[in-house]
Amino acid sequence: MTKLLDYVLDRITMYRLVLYVLLGLIGIAAIMAYFHQLSFSPVTLLLSTAFLVAMCWAANSLFAAIFKVPTNVESATITALILALIIDPAKSLADLQFLGWAAILAMASKYVISLYNKHLFNPAAIAVVITAFTLGESASWWVGTAYMLPAVLIGGFMIARKMREERIVGLFLLTSLVTIGIVSMVQGLSLVKELQQLLVESPLFFFAAIMFTEPLTMPPTQKLRDIYAIIVGILFVPQMHVGPVYSTPELALVVGNLYSYLVSPRHKVMLKLRRKSTIASNIAEFVFKPSHQLAFQPGQYMEFTLAHSHPDSRGNRRYFTLASSPTEQNLRLGVRFYPHGSSFKRAMARLDNRTTMLAGQIAGDFTLPKDPHQKLVFIAGGIGITPFRSMLKYLLDTGEPRDIVLFYTNKTLDEIAYTDVLTQAQRSPGTRVFYTLTDTERLPRNWRGLTGRINANMIRKLVPDYQERTFYLSGPPDMVRATEDMLKNMQVNPNQIKKDFFPGLV
Repeated sequence: MTKLLDYVLDRITMYRLVLYVLLGLIGIAAIMAYFHQLSFSPVTLLLSTAFLVAMCWAANSLFAAIFKVPTNVESATITALILALIIDPAKSLADLQFLGWAAILAMASKYVISLYNKHLFNPAAIAVVITAFTLGESASWWVGTAYMLPAVLIGGFMIARKMREERIVGLFLLTSLVTIGIVSMVQGLSLVKELQQLLVESPLFFFAAIMFTEPLTMPPTQKLRDIYAIIVGILFVPQMHVGPVYSTPELALVVGNLYSYLVSPRHKVMLKLRRKSTIASNIAEFVFKPSHQLAFQPGQYMEFTLAHSHPDSRGNRRYFTLASSPTEQNLRLGVRFYPHGSSFKRAMARLDNRTTMLAGQIAGDFTLPKDPHQKLVFIAGGIGITPFRSMLKYLLDTGEPRDIVLFYTNKTLDEIAYTDVLTQAQRSPGTRVFYTLTDTERLPRNWRGLTGRINANMIRKLVPDYQERTFYLSGPPDMVRATEDMLKNMQVNPNQIKKDFFPGLV
């Protein structure tokens, strides 16, 4: 069942999945309202939602034009739908000023309440925090009801699964549960009643999956995200307060966002194309000049926004692992193109030196271990070679020796990319590179590499000390999952397996 779910989720972008889940929740809420399970009518809900979508779209377009950055209609719609699910429709329609300001402030937070072109806060959260203190109007978080809980759990699970953020969501939930237990004991409250309130009659799960995990306001690495989860999990409990100010979900998230900002890279960059070239069958390399030098670790990824007309259902944002090394001045991306690619990929194919892309949110833990003596095995499939190109180029440029065995699998010879860096790495001390081709009917006559899919016998023969090594897996999701299962069957410790999954369209 999980394999089928992963198959579906791997073929949709994270942002589009969130959009569909939110639309689904609005639709289910309208049905619930029709049967009088909620305190407002379906017409009221749909009217307030339409008003928020229109206001967010208009405000986002205006701010994008003023600040001369690519507009993202998908992002504005997601924020509008979140606001619709946390602001009481009946109350807000009677006071359109509240709705209007919430929409405007949410969009403004992306452009005005920002530093170094990076917005600090979750837009919906900061909007309702400001309206609470200025207009005296607060979010009701009406989505947190028993009637909405099943739909929220299903949608939230899909989002967490897609983003590979089950760990951080689980830690946030656990922290909230432990905190409510401690508070109940200290204040002499009924633990059963407080747990029921938290789990059933609060927006805990909606908040955890949809707002808490927003990529742009989360820290970049796992350890920092764990701390983020603990901070927000403690503050989420409503009994927490400073003087007369009691915590609310939006306040908890805003405080967590501040922490995240302090520990995260603080820049977005504009990228100008310097050149593009075909480096393998259906694979192009894009070399960009960034508006300023980037600081990142080899193997990390960034989010890229490319404004283009008539974006399809996969939107105008993508996550790409950087193929460049921090030692290089230019930023490199290796991108695979398909016959019926997305509008984003088609727009990338048309890029020239007059077009700019926006990049931000450097993140990821798929990086070299700090211990230079740790033995490594890299397993790459297809375009999954990009993080390894980044790592190997970095090691070559810095002269740092590492014990690395790289397996690189493709269907045919002409699909092998970055042979220049791989050949150079193979000549350096400690690095061995093995190519394997899976289409055995199209093997070159003089092929001296491996054939077939990477399997246990292949690893045992060529890497006899494999149980002492850390494995890095990068490639198509199905390949990564199959390789992970194979390694576990070979008694490789799961802690010695790292995967290059990221929350974009893979």
